[in-house]
Amino acid sequence: MSCNMLAHRMILVLALLGFAPARAWATWSIVAVDRDTARIVVASATCVPLEEPRSLKSVQAVVVPGVGAAACQALIDGSGRNQSLVFEELRKGSEPSEILRLLRVDPNLEQRQFGIVDMRGRTAGFSGAKNGRSALDRQGRAPGTEIFYSIQGNILRSDAVVTSAVQAFVATQGALTDRVMAAMEAADRAGGDSRCTCATPPNAAAPCDGKTSHVAYILMAEKDDPLGRSFNDGTYALYLSVTQSNIQPSENANPVKTLRMRYDAWRKTQPDSFR
Repeated sequence: MSCNMLAHRMILVLALLGFAPARAWATWSIVAVDRDTARIVVASATCVPLEEPRSLKSVQAVVVPGVGAAACQALIDGSGRNQSLVFEELRKGSEPSEILRLLRVDPNLEQRQFGIVDMRGRTAGFSGAKNGRSALDRQGRAPGTEIFYSIQGNILRSDAVVTSAVQAFVATQGALTDRVMAAMEAADRAGGDSRCTCATPPNAAAPCDGKTSHVAYILMAEKDDPLGRSFNDGTYALYLSVTQSNIQPSENANPVKTLRMRYDAWRKTQPDSFR
């Protein structure tokens, strides 16, 4: 790449980022792709009581069906410029490590956290030094598969939240969504986000078992799912979102447990060939 081209690209990056201040949102997330099926799955949970339309997905996830996905978290860029940069670079085919390099011009970088995976099996993660206790990311490949992942979290109960999620992800058999749900549950059991419990409002009118977040979601994008107008508002094959306001009395105030209930109900509607 010529010096002029590189300079032009960096100017575009600076213009995209803008660096608007944002609130710090602790969370954990799983980003994964299956090269055999071309499916992408992203899931996450947090103790910040977000509600639709400003959901956790809307501020965190980056999804390019058939290409790759990312989670942009910790100190969320409320302007969406970081997320837009990641989205556009994934569409171009840029390596995840190169995308992280482009993000390094952000003066708030040490308060950010990123996990990026693409359909070529390339992964990258970054956890800034100012993300509070137990901020870490892990990338890898499920042995014997074409499944690649990035699992990350910050302000967690302990590092075991991420390491337990990784262990569950690689050990679980079945569809990519099955692996991601197992990882979400493992993170929840390990303590999840350190800032909320069943005693922490808001509280849904439902039984509460070991709550470690206020909201949770899972999405799956098929290769041909259409893009939307932004970096994560396409029409995806699966999107389940649990918030304290939409939990039913027959469900559980722990969003991950309710996410499991709703996921299992959806899973039963899928053909035997779904894997």
